[in-house]
Amino acid sequence: MKDAVDSTEAIRQWEDHMWELSKLEGNLNTSKEKGLTEDLASQKLIEFGENILTEKGAKAWYVVFIEEQTGFFSLLLWFGSFLCFIGYAIDNSAPDNLYLGIVLAVVVFITGCFSYAQTSKAASLMADFKNFIPKMAVCIRDGKEREVEARLLVPGDVIKLKGGDNIPADTILFATNEMKVNNASLTGESEDLLRQADAKLANVFESPNVAFFGTQCTNGTGIGIVFRTGDTTCIGRIATLTQSAESAETPLSIEIERFIMIISAVAFTLGISFFLFGLSIYDIITNLVFAIGIIVANVPEGLLATVTVSLALTAKRMAKKFVLVKNLESVETLGSTSCICSDKTGTLTQNRMTLSQMFYDLKIVNCSVNWEIMKRLTKIEEDKKENGNVGGVEKPGYDVDDPGFRTLVDTIALSTTSFFSYEPKKEDIIGQLAKDLKRDAKTMPKDIKPDDELYA
Repeated sequence: MKDAVDSTEAIRQWEDHMWELSKLEGNLNTSKEKGLTEDLASQKLIEFGENILTEKGAKAWYVVFIEEQTGFFSLLLWFGSFLCFIGYAIDNSAPDNLYLGIVLAVVVFITGCFSYAQTSKAASLMADFKNFIPKMAVCIRDGKEREVEARLLVPGDVIKLKGGDNIPADTILFATNEMKVNNASLTGESEDLLRQADAKLANVFESPNVAFFGTQCTNGTGIGIVFRTGDTTCIGRIATLTQSAESAETPLSIEIERFIMIISAVAFTLGISFFLFGLSIYDIITNLVFAIGIIVANVPEGLLATVTVSLALTAKRMAKKFVLVKNLESVETLGSTSCICSDKTGTLTQNRMTLSQMFYDLKIVNCSVNWEIMKRLTKIEEDKKENGNVGGVEKPGYDVDDPGFRTLVDTIALSTTSFFSYEPKKEDIIGQLAKDLKRDAKTMPKDIKPDDELYA
């Protein structure tokens, strides 16, 4: 954990962005005009590794499933079930032990599956980080501009960026044209920031000549030199830090473990005591079955199911409030919390602009109620039937069928800045042309240029 924290803090000491371009080129063995050679890029790929975020200590799904089935409390119930089967094997005159053993095994298995299902709903942190990574990037190698997989980028690569692109690696810009980036994924700041190649600040987070891996270019164009890739990037170090976070036992798990230790001691003490006392009265087989019965009777079979279902129902209620519970036991821990310290933008909020009011037809209309959320909450209340309270769902202050409202919404939609980044392959163009012309794609010419009559 300490290493991860130190690595993250070291970001503030980066000085690469303050160097002159010539020094940067020399340090990375590159050229702003020609970029890296393919041979040197291959060598650097071996040295620095692929430009990806590695997931450290990831557990396979079956390992997580087994852990949910073999918790401390679950093991006690499995042991109780095993003792029931032993008791039935010793004395099968009555099937009570068999039935109890089966019930215990089924209860433990189902509650384990329930816990696993809830745990698996929580998306991996690394999966969220991986969404920031673009698949392809435009770079210059051997003096030629080409499109390469973003994971193959190395320090020293010269890359080109344009509006709508995700930044594929930490980059120092040496040429920009009205380029703006959105660093919300990194800093939570929702405002687009202007990038300027000739502006430098000591703090790398505030320096206008740096574009960070995982952020987005929202406007303009830029050219820069990659100086960090993969886990060594700013977001890569943050991802490593999140995976290195130490987890502590929750108050609920501590209390349950303490309770199990006490109840187990009582159960075994009573079972062994009655077994020893009964030796003078009954035969050893009868005494053993009786002792097993006492031990199993002291095991609280329903507690695991009760706790799991209670926490799951709470998690379900929180999900309706758009809160994702990653660990069921954390639901109880939240009740023990007296203070929560958190970044707001993008953490407690979604980093989305929310409409509050609209002005049309010479009146101010309250728009704080989201139409889609209102429909969702209404559907939830309707599903409750007689127990539902549809009238209690807050209604919007606008009418979606109002002509003035629809005109204003259409105007907003048409005035929104957007980017069209679809670049079809030649085969896709030929296939679409064949479909439009109602011809077999195999009979179409392989080389169709924009000035061809067929293309028009």
